[in-house]
Amino acid sequence: MENKFLIDLSIKYGLESAKVSKVVDIIYQCGIREVDSREGQRIANYLCEMEMVEKPSEEVMEELRLKGLIPGIMGK
Repeated sequence: MENKFLIDLSIKYGLESAKVSKVVDIIYQCGIREVDSREGQRIANYLCEMEMVEKPSEEVMEELRLKGLIPGIMGK
């Protein structure tokens, strides 16, 4: 893990490597290719703040859709 944002995220929320990988995977599923982009950071922080990292990916994706955090459907 060399990404400063991910290192900071793992320290701030006490995430182990597998949980950081899940956050990154969810960001990619949202269509974001730059994890440390504004959108990627917003999603990652939301997942950690709301303690959603433990939930199944399908539930997380649905929650992100409902909250309008997935690019392309924001504002709908």
